[in-house]
Amino acid sequence: MPPFNKVLVANRGEIAIRVMKAVKEMGMKAVAVYSDADKYAPHVKYADEAYWIGPSPAIESYLNIDRIVDAALKAHADAVHPGYGFLSENPRFVREVEKVGLTFIGPSAEVMDKIKDKLDGKRIARKAGVPTSPGPLTPVESVDEALKVAEEIGYPIMLKAAGGGAGVGIIKVDNSAELAEAFERSKRLSYSAFGRAEIYIEKAAVKPKHIETQLIGDKYGNYVVAFERECTIQRRNQKLIEEAPSPSITWEERKTIIEASIRFGKEINYFTLGTMEFVYSPVTHDFYFLEINKRVQVEHTVTEFITGIDLVKLQIRLAAGEYLPFSQEDLKIRGHAIQFRINAEDPLNEFTPQSGYITYYKEPTGPGVRVDSGIEVGTWVPPYYDPLVSKLIVYGQSRDYAIQVGLRALNDYKIGGVKTTIPLYKLILQDPDFWEGNFTTAYISEKIQYFKQKLTEEEERKVAIAIALYNRGLLKRKAEEKKIIRDERAPNKWKTYGIALQSNTRVMW
Repeated sequence: MPPFNKVLVANRGEIAIRVMKAVKEMGMKAVAVYSDADKYAPHVKYADEAYWIGPSPAIESYLNIDRIVDAALKAHADAVHPGYGFLSENPRFVREVEKVGLTFIGPSAEVMDKIKDKLDGKRIARKAGVPTSPGPLTPVESVDEALKVAEEIGYPIMLKAAGGGAGVGIIKVDNSAELAEAFERSKRLSYSAFGRAEIYIEKAAVKPKHIETQLIGDKYGNYVVAFERECTIQRRNQKLIEEAPSPSITWEERKTIIEASIRFGKEINYFTLGTMEFVYSPVTHDFYFLEINKRVQVEHTVTEFITGIDLVKLQIRLAAGEYLPFSQEDLKIRGHAIQFRINAEDPLNEFTPQSGYITYYKEPTGPGVRVDSGIEVGTWVPPYYDPLVSKLIVYGQSRDYAIQVGLRALNDYKIGGVKTTIPLYKLILQDPDFWEGNFTTAYISEKIQYFKQKLTEEEERKVAIAIALYNRGLLKRKAEEKKIIRDERAPNKWKTYGIALQSNTRVMW
């Protein structure tokens, strides 16, 4: 029996299609919403019904609560799935959905209110006995106060936006000489992105790695953690490559971080899916809580591969009030999975987002390969939204095997019309440091010049081949033209012999 009849997906692109696939497989109808920019997008075509919600800018469409709720009512949906990003962690949206009698597929507004920003999360973590980075639990108001805090906890420190996300406003400071300028810059970035200039300070981890856990809970106080994901490969504090399980931690450390995540969930009566994010130091072996993401995660796919759980279907059932169908002891890690975020960005130009039409598209196939895509030939990649266009996920019995599958799949993945991060990932997968797990969150920034050099060489090689092929075609065409001219000038033997024969009276016709 399906938990709902019809689910509206308040999102776009690959995650909208991913959720709709789960909805349809569960025997329910899927409803899409779209802006002007997405009128002909694949997620609109895939849905059973689709409703226009406004102009292209997100603030007028995918962030417009009233229009989305109105679309859900017009479609006679009985549940709304937010995907990730946009309104997925907005308590007002949850309340508006529930006010009209619909189910929000995610945690309650009350739970979200408990964690309005990152400092709220740190306070709850400390109360639940979850380790947090040294630093005050209140915003720092001035440079003088920042200098005092930094002196107390010791450099290096991290400046972070209290109301932030997606890595915006995060700045590492190594000494007091850098602090004043960095503090003001972090405040400006925070205010510009989130409308809040509140900054907090915490101690920076030594050689940090980014580890997160998949928290799962029902409405009745039952919890499990579907292990961890390694998300250390980032650019500008935004994830590029994620894998599960983490190659950086031991089983004992895994057990510790699982228990900490469950304590946090119980502290706030969390339910459905949540992602507990931690910074981990392989030098000190310390975990520090960063934040909780209160929705399905972009990289949920790698957890699905190694556990065999369809997290989106489970999320829907838990939101409908079903019990968690398994215990922590039932979960097992099977193999290794890696996800590559295929962004329409130019790695050679500071990861500048790309916009344009997809002129060629061919997905990789084969054992251990999955593609969650939001594009096809003819799709317009608009400039209004996140540049993520698809996700390539690969699986193998071991990490080495998964890397080999990943390299083959990346070579097979062809996208024309916009530049993507695929060429960069090919280089990363051939780097010995990546194979050995010898990387921190600074991996990309430390190696970007080397990667740029290799990418430039590859671009130059492609240009040289294109020129050679063009010249070859030009020479061939000229040779053909010369042959045609020669043929036209040459005597026509048919005419010559035909006239001669006709003039011979002995030839009988």
